Amino acid sequence: MSTASSPSGFDDSFPEKDLELPEELREELGRPIGKLVSAWSLRKQIEGSPRVIAVGDVVTITLLQMRLEPDVAVFDYKTQRSEDYKAKERISKMSGRLVRVDNPPAKITRALWRAVRDAARAKERIKIEVQGEEDLAALVAIATAPDGAHVIYGLPKRGMMVVLVDKDTRSLAAAAIKRMAR
Repeated sequence: MSTASSPSGFDDSFPEKDLELPEELREELGRPIGKLVSAWSLRKQIEGSPRVIAVGDVVTITLLQMRLEPDVAVFDYKTQRSEDYKAKERISKMSGRLVRVDNPPAKITRALWRAVRDAARAKERIKIEVQGEEDLAALVAIATAPDGAHVIYGLPKRGMMVVLVDKDTRSLAAAAIKRMAR
């Protein structure tokens, strides 16, 4: 990675090649970063957040059903790898500028990196539609969002994880990303 860095001190420039999730990191990333919360307690968890970033269709729809539009929504119109037409209908009605990126499964492409990083820091609401898979976008959001932002992502059959972005959570995400760079 280059020597460019964000205000947080994390080098948030993109490496030379797309990042690929190595087999040995899959299990480790299965252990959540953040706090597992129910939809009932979600509002309290993110109250007063300077930036709310939702990763995944179910998380985005849950927020919308609660009348909480996230500042950033990253989605692929799929729920557990199956096309979700209701998600498409609901998310399309959400306000915000739409950005489309390609990102294959188990990868973080340059396009996804830039879209998530830039959206996390933007003043406007942004929707990022991913052709492929958006799962690893949570790592990018945690690593590049400003301190105090909240990143929410889903754990299938368990609930939602809420991550308060700070030095510690950024460090965990950055360490995982560095292990993906080859």
